[in-house]
Amino acid sequence: MMQQQFYDFISKLLPEHEIELAKVDRYLKTREINKGDYLFAEGEICQFIGFIIKGCFRIFILKDDKEITFDFFVEGQPICDYESYFRKQPTQFYFQAVETSKLLILNDTCLNLLFEESQNGQRLQRLVVEILFFRFRDSLLSLYMDKPEERYLKLVQTKPELLRRIPQYYLASYLRLEPESLSRLKRRILSRS
Repeated sequence: MMQQQFYDFISKLLPEHEIELAKVDRYLKTREINKGDYLFAEGEICQFIGFIIKGCFRIFILKDDKEITFDFFVEGQPICDYESYFRKQPTQFYFQAVETSKLLILNDTCLNLLFEESQNGQRLQRLVVEILFFRFRDSLLSLYMDKPEERYLKLVQTKPELLRRIPQYYLASYLRLEPESLSRLKRRILSRS
């Protein structure tokens, strides 16, 4: 059952959250996004919160016609431009599938059941928003505070499996390097090992 991964996420986040799963199940939809396709693109309004069941997404912006990868999201994580969703304003980001991915779609009805009508729902909503906020905050700080080598080493330490899943040109974009510079960086790090 695909929903189980989502319910496990909620249970880990807020063990005391009580909800009638049968009610929520009716409104949970699945969506498959093919590799290279967009979940959202700049200028669109984010209409739902997604929960990644399988796959990988990258979040990027366009600056001077150049893609700058901001972050990567994988299984077991919520994905959303919460500001766009909450304020009903167009997003400034692109959410692109790095590999064919499967999501649970939490629309307004489903989110209302989870956040408004269930015990501790407001707390659950706050925790989900905190996850999204702190993730963007950490990415932004890393982008401006860390050198490319530091960002790469953090990925090696915290998400080594991600390095096998994402193309090198996306990784280079995330590190704010040209692909050739990334190759030199990796050789330099390997030579010190």
